[in-house]
This record gives sequence, structure tokens and C-alpha cells, in this order.
Amino acid sequence: MNQQELEFTLQKGEGYQTEFKESLKNLDRELVAFANASGGRVFLGIGDDNEVKGVTVDNKLKSQVQDIARNCDPSVDVKIEELEN
Repeated sequence: MNQQELEFTLQKGEGYQTEFKESLKNLDRELVAFANASGGRVFLGIGDDNEVKGVTVDNKLKSQVQDIARNCDPSVDVKIEELEN
């Protein structure tokens, strides 16, 4: 995803297939909800007010996201993407 795609997503806001999360809190609920629907995208580091707070995407964060997805029942496949600078 590039900056232009992110800005477009922020303008559209949250919706049926888009969720903004400031942190990992309750990420499992969002993943299960999307898995039970037709999929979707969760954007970490963005508040409910559509303000970009940012997160550091390091191996620890990637591992935490993968663990949360794996612990869902059934487990959820996730793809982690970073904003291209």
C-alpha cells in the first residue's frame, strides 16, 4: 500500500471490510468478524477518528499479530503489509 491508497482509505473511513485499530486490543474479534464475512482489512496504528497514530512494524509486532490470528477458532490467515514510504 502506498500513501495515496492510505489517504483514499482514510477518506472512506471504516466500513464493512475496513477496520481501524490503534493497537492490538480486541484484534481477535475483528479478525473473526472478517473471517465470518467476506474478509477485510485491519489497519493498525489508526484511531477511530481516522487519525494516523502509527505503529512500529517489527518482528515482535508481526509475531503478535500471527499469534492472535492463529489462536482464533478456527485460525485466521492474515497478510501483514507495511505502508511504503
